[in-house]
Amino acid sequence: MKSVYTPNDYLTLGSDSKMIQAAVDEAAKYGAEVVIPRVNERTGECKWELDESIKLHTGSFVTLDNCHIRLADDTFIHFFENDSADDFGEWYKSEIRQYDIRLEGKGNAILDGGKHNGVFEKDFNIYDENGNFVKSINYKGLPSIAVNRGLEFRNVERITVKGLRFINLRYWAMCFEFCSFGHIADITFEAFGEVPNQDGIDIRVGCNNFLVENIYGLTGDDTIALTNFAGHYIEVSDMDTSIHDIIISNVRSYQSDNCDIIRILNRGGGVIYNVQIKNVVDITPEYKKDRALAAIRIGDICDYPSRLNEPGETRNIIVRDVVTRARFGAYIANTVVDSVFDNFMMTSDGGIGMYFNGCTIKNVFINRFMYNMLASVPESDIGYQEIFHRVKIDTLNAFHFNNCEAENLNISNVVAGKNLSYVFGGNSEIEIKASNVVCQDENTKMSEKAIIK
Repeated sequence: MKSVYTPNDYLTLGSDSKMIQAAVDEAAKYGAEVVIPRVNERTGECKWELDESIKLHTGSFVTLDNCHIRLADDTFIHFFENDSADDFGEWYKSEIRQYDIRLEGKGNAILDGGKHNGVFEKDFNIYDENGNFVKSINYKGLPSIAVNRGLEFRNVERITVKGLRFINLRYWAMCFEFCSFGHIADITFEAFGEVPNQDGIDIRVGCNNFLVENIYGLTGDDTIALTNFAGHYIEVSDMDTSIHDIIISNVRSYQSDNCDIIRILNRGGGVIYNVQIKNVVDITPEYKKDRALAAIRIGDICDYPSRLNEPGETRNIIVRDVVTRARFGAYIANTVVDSVFDNFMMTSDGGIGMYFNGCTIKNVFINRFMYNMLASVPESDIGYQEIFHRVKIDTLNAFHFNNCEAENLNISNVVAGKNLSYVFGGNSEIEIKASNVVCQDENTKMSEKAIIK
């Protein structure tokens, strides 16, 4: 029995995966730490190559000490997963819950997806030319695109992931389902290349009490996503299926695709509530023509194979201190209630401040929303259309309401930017309680259809 185990203790096992797994298995018996060092003594290289996912157990504590771990070519595996993560028939049941898993990096700890295996999200769902869902398929005999997630954790209580750098992502960097009391911190993403759907962090059905902080870098899709497509889990799980009590803080990122910095999406009765988001900085370089779709995106009205949300299923969302040049500072669709948006700064070629699409709005407060003096909304944004998500820009407005209804919508302390047609635009004859609104452009009108009080 030792206090620290290393895969270099198991040089005779013949593969890096087996060496690391042996260290993890033995350490778990005694509650000891596993340290994966920089040098692989079996090969003499500063690299570890995985041909099998490493399974973590209750009590596993693994430190990546300045090491480089790469997925082997032509594999369909994760870097790390917990024991029950791939038990598709049982992982959402409390009887197999796992506890106290820690995965931490020191120095420059790299998780490298290596050469892509050629399997993509689009291979598993078919949509028609109008963005309508047709069917799901079983591609190459694989159960789902989940095989390409970097870290896969399901049904874990008290889980920590810290200090890691992800490069060459094959799909989402990390995914959590039915996990609670999580801490994700000090993560860097480098999603260069043309691979689609390279999300950073996905916190999904049944997750609660997470702190996500100090996230940096380039992702190829949403940097952080809270998604709850509850589906059949609502009926069969004996655990809470909602996502709640999530804090996201200090995010500095941009995307190689036209996606979002932070996304909240729930459908089919899945509930998301008590979410706090603060200190989000869009670091898209000024020379980069493509911007994020939205700094903050909540909801959707596109054709997923599950029903739209009902009012109250997305609630208690607080977003503060956002700086962005995205096409939309915030894009909100379907419904949001009992929520606060405070201190947004649109910069550079930032577009529409907040776009509400087919949205039921109730008890929402928007305060301190400003386009800075150098910001100029590009006229080229007019005509932008995204078929799948049912988004279309006809006019440039600080706040745009398309097919919306509202009750107790409060907007105060606004500085509207240049090249805007309206402060409050769109086709919705809603009532807005507005105060202290300033226009930088004398041609900007106050309201197109909304009733301002």
